[in-house]
Amino acid sequence: MKSILSNIIAKHLEGLGLPQPAEIVLDEPKAKEHGDLSSNVALVLAKAAKQPPPKLAAQLAESLGRETEIFEKIEVKGPGFINFFLKPTAYHASLKSLWQDPNALKKLDLGRGTRVLVEFVSANPTGPMHVGHGRNAVVGDCISRLLEEVGFEVSREFYVNDHGVQIKTLGHSGCHYHTVMTEVRGVEIALPEDVYKGQYLEDLVTELKDRIAPIKHDPLAVGKLLGVELLETIKEELLRLNIVFSRYYSESSLYDGGKIDEALAVLRASGLTYEKEGALWFKTSEYGDDKDRVLIKSDNTYTYLTPDIAYHKDKFDRGYDLYLNVMGADHGGYTQRLKAAVAALGHNPDKLEFLLMQLVNLKRGGEVVNMSKRTGDYVTLHEVIDEVGKDAVRFFFMMRSHNATLDFDLELAKQQSSDNPVFYIQYAHARMSSIFRKAEEAGYPSAEALGEVDLTPLQLEEEITLIKTLLAYPEMLKGAVQFREAHRVAFYLLDLAKTFQNYYTRAKGDDRYRVLTPHRETTLAKLYLVKTLREVFFAQPVHLAIGRGDRRSLPGLSLGSAIREDDLPGRHGAHHGQPARHARVGSARSPHGEGASAAR
Repeated sequence: MKSILSNIIAKHLEGLGLPQPAEIVLDEPKAKEHGDLSSNVALVLAKAAKQPPPKLAAQLAESLGRETEIFEKIEVKGPGFINFFLKPTAYHASLKSLWQDPNALKKLDLGRGTRVLVEFVSANPTGPMHVGHGRNAVVGDCISRLLEEVGFEVSREFYVNDHGVQIKTLGHSGCHYHTVMTEVRGVEIALPEDVYKGQYLEDLVTELKDRIAPIKHDPLAVGKLLGVELLETIKEELLRLNIVFSRYYSESSLYDGGKIDEALAVLRASGLTYEKEGALWFKTSEYGDDKDRVLIKSDNTYTYLTPDIAYHKDKFDRGYDLYLNVMGADHGGYTQRLKAAVAALGHNPDKLEFLLMQLVNLKRGGEVVNMSKRTGDYVTLHEVIDEVGKDAVRFFFMMRSHNATLDFDLELAKQQSSDNPVFYIQYAHARMSSIFRKAEEAGYPSAEALGEVDLTPLQLEEEITLIKTLLAYPEMLKGAVQFREAHRVAFYLLDLAKTFQNYYTRAKGDDRYRVLTPHRETTLAKLYLVKTLREVFFAQPVHLAIGRGDRRSLPGLSLGSAIREDDLPGRHGAHHGQPARHARVGSARSPHGEGASAAR
């Protein structure tokens, strides 16, 4: 609606011989008495038009008043604000304009083929993923889906920390468990401080004991063997959440392919390194960092930063237009160093963006839950998916901005009630689909065959509110992409579901709200509204990758309010398993401390 009204205002400004502003801003007034939309265009143009804002506003309002099909009333208020009161027919026309093409929701082409590399998750392959990794994974995937939806060409990448301290520690851990298992069975031995703990590792070593035996003298080789198997477990877990990567990028390839030496050579040649106290330093302070950073330590080993620099050199050498890293918020200070490295390597650091994920608190009924015995200190993502189901996991991770700490309540996620937001959204979609099934039984066309419909019967305030919410969809989608805030989609869908459910339940006491009525034209108009609502709910799995919900998956779906259908039996599709047990975990870090790349 804002776009349509902006075009109308621009047309009348031209007709009056007035200048055009860079942008015509339209806002929704907080108070209903101030109209549907308000604009400060007269205040913006007053100086260029050489007229007082109130006079200019009055002149424009008089001209716009000729659009009798659109405006119920136009008021000039205060120093020159113009308040617009729109007729229902204006909303009807806007809704039809937006949905004339069945692919209208996919027409936003913000990306225009821009190539984007999104790196996310990048969990160390040293153990199962925890819920912090899960949040990183879901947000990264949703952002990728949104970018693709509006015309970006997206590649998804998982950086595998398969080299360095954490892999050696994993190898030492495997060797320890192998020794206990094969050489000193039955004797309880205290775990060394520097090994990873957890039943998952004992089980894996048991499974691979014959392959570990001949390489047990080489802990790094053992670590790589275990890491490969654990990475496969991570891939399987991601697949359970409908997350597939374009590429798994091995850190070891940076060493094997000489890419670290190449990156260091470029930095040396640029004069941005120096030696001090036997170490090689990078002048990151010249790029806004609070101090310079070590690249090669005095013992001739690399810091975490060095392979990350080589990795980002390789990223930029592949020629993407935008690079988006989804990382834990505890690595916020690391972003400036990576931007410094990108600039020092001769690339544009503005092409590198970061989404910093805040922590996840896993709770049960408001109480932080206990630790997991399987891993020793954290609840696995696998346990949570088993308990509440894939759809709830994905949606709950999207319920808050990535900039805010998330409380994940396991009990709420399992509820089959309106208190559970994902269930509530799926319930709304199921009701819409059932309305059309019942309508077809009554002789009305399907949603796909509805064709041209007169929307004049849609006059109820709640119907206009639904239309307003639908018309806000493209703007919401645009904002979610531009600000990299995928949670806006979840908020929007929940708001739309609540608005629809409120409208739907009003039919219990007021026949005006029924969809199937004795009047065919009224019914057709209401079906068109339900059709457009369902179109948005069809689109949401693209963005959030959750099931839509139907009469077979949702229990007790009552249609009596709108169409007098008996309750429909069904079963919620959550997976049930052992309850998860844990506390507070980070959003993207390895469960066992920092890996070879602190940026992950």
